[in-house]
Amino acid sequence: MSAPGGRPAHILAVSEAPIPSAVLGVHAPFEHLGRTTGRCELRTASSIDLDPADVAWADSIVLVRGASPAERRLLDEARRLGRRVATYMDDDLERVPGEARSGYFFTSPTVRANVAAIVRGSDLLLVTNERLGDELSRRHGRLATLLRQPRPARMARAGIAGAHGHAARGATDIATAVGATGGHDAPVRIGFLGSVDHAGFVERLLGGPISRVAAERGDAVEWTFCGAIPAFARSLGARCEPFDPDFGSWCRTAASLRLDVALAPLEDSAFHACKYFNKYLEYGSLGAAGIYSEVPPFVDAVRDGGTGLLVPNRPGDWLAAIDSLVDDAGLRRRIAAAAAADVEARFSERALEASWIEGLAPLLDHRARPVEPHDVRLPRGRARWALDRLAVYGPLRFAERLAGRLTGRLRPG
Repeated sequence: MSAPGGRPAHILAVSEAPIPSAVLGVHAPFEHLGRTTGRCELRTASSIDLDPADVAWADSIVLVRGASPAERRLLDEARRLGRRVATYMDDDLERVPGEARSGYFFTSPTVRANVAAIVRGSDLLLVTNERLGDELSRRHGRLATLLRQPRPARMARAGIAGAHGHAARGATDIATAVGATGGHDAPVRIGFLGSVDHAGFVERLLGGPISRVAAERGDAVEWTFCGAIPAFARSLGARCEPFDPDFGSWCRTAASLRLDVALAPLEDSAFHACKYFNKYLEYGSLGAAGIYSEVPPFVDAVRDGGTGLLVPNRPGDWLAAIDSLVDDAGLRRRIAAAAAADVEARFSERALEASWIEGLAPLLDHRARPVEPHDVRLPRGRARWALDRLAVYGPLRFAERLAGRLTGRLRPG
């Protein structure tokens, strides 16, 4: 397919850091379309210290979870320069709970006003979840475009190929690879992978069931907690891995765990219902049999008893689900194989390519007028970022955050 205008569209993806939302949700689609169709060329940049030359180069700019003062200024300047702007959201950023780790930032009135202004002012609103799109449409009168994240390819390659000894190319190959598990006497490896925000809910829902399974099964089960580490984890002798903000490193760690069973508890709330079912894509790519809360968004993607187990948020139901997969190796393998094949068939780059081309057409087809870097009017640098954070948090909260960074008490997660 030829690129309109005689050259590929120049796409600049902007986020404060290369978080998974950026890497999977925005970078991956444009990188894939650049390779397969030649219709776009991608650059990535941090909004903390944005190079004016990148803005001048771009035809369109994608703000990943756009919310900061710098990103709101970039929206206004890009529009002035004739660049199209999209904002990408995989959470309801205006409704982030205060107790969430990122709640310190997103509950700021300044940030919430920025999110609303960016949603209303962007040319294209990209979301991963239909409920989130409907909610933003109701709230702001904007139609949203669904942009599905792909399964994490690096997990799929490293997890299934690494754990089972050969590369899996198609759905049939993946199912075969997942089925090639270890001996019957090997312990069942059970784990949870997720951000530290989930630790409290994991503790409340799964503390009792996991402690009981550990007491009854002993060495027949091995436990791993990666990212969120609930208080009971170390008493089980579990492997505990801290959250790693480097997405590539996180993928390698996840694959090295070689989980048989993976747990995905999620609260039942309007905020959580607007999330993406990325945990299903991760666990399926790793070749693990997943147990998921029977709530949105998991009910949108998981086929109960086929590609995972959907379980009500009651400790007794989770205990029964964990026991069933520990006891039945055949069921574990069937679910893991079906999930691996499903996420590859529906959520690989190839499977999503047509929907990406359609949804991103306003950006792929746009060519902006030429400008020079000196035409770009944006304050930049760490000092400007610090002043923005001071405006967002206020003096007291800014000082608390700075002290946390300097002492190491405030960590990514």
